[in-house]
Amino acid sequence: MAESGDDRLPEPKDLSHHLSYATRNRAPSAMKQFYKYFAIPGIGQLAGGLPNTYYFPFDTLEAKSALPERWKPTPNNPVDPPSEQLASISLAPKSSKEKQSPSSNVVVPHFSSQVDPLRKIDLASALQYGTAQGYPPLYYFIREFARNNMHPNHRYRGGPEIILTCGSTDGFSKAIMALSNEWSPHRDLVQDREGLLCEEFAYMGAIQSARPRGMNIAPVGIDDEGMRASGKGGLEDVLVNWDFSKGRRPHLLYTVT
Repeated sequence: MAESGDDRLPEPKDLSHHLSYATRNRAPSAMKQFYKYFAIPGIGQLAGGLPNTYYFPFDTLEAKSALPERWKPTPNNPVDPPSEQLASISLAPKSSKEKQSPSSNVVVPHFSSQVDPLRKIDLASALQYGTAQGYPPLYYFIREFARNNMHPNHRYRGGPEIILTCGSTDGFSKAIMALSNEWSPHRDLVQDREGLLCEEFAYMGAIQSARPRGMNIAPVGIDDEGMRASGKGGLEDVLVNWDFSKGRRPHLLYTVT
């Protein structure tokens, strides 16, 4: 059997040595190992405490969704301060005709006859307990979008993966917990203290997620294009002249640029 193009690519680089102690010690749910038996006809599933879908208080969910052509894209070469033309752009409708801009109606039924779990979108499955990975149709849609549009030229087998979170702060907190160990000055050696590189002007929500874990926050200088790679206060300067009295050299970097 001939190999596909993806099969000829190398395996992704193993970075598991960066995982925290807690993350390395995680194991699959023992209860979910029994799920394979629930596919047998006549076997009832009581292990997860799944509520009867007829008790869900919604029959359908409906929404009116805007289509992409509602908005006119801004130029790809924005300037600061913005030009007069760019500054005049507004998202607010200027006329009654614009208020009736392109949209489509979306209706989610209580039950769907679709048998493919990756295409089945209904309230009976969306409101039910699911896997930790997330709602299958949403997960696989976003993953395929990321692979085909954001990283179409990946150079490793399987391509990029995604993780569904409740928002950026939730996702950042999970990443910090997965990739760093908690540190306390009353319990741990300073050489075990982990650090986080970030821009000198950073989102405080992210910093406040990392600081309670005892991480050493190390700011890096920026310029008009983001974090500086070299020069006084740049990334190279911070790492080469690292102060080990404050902890180990970081392996994590947080940047929005």
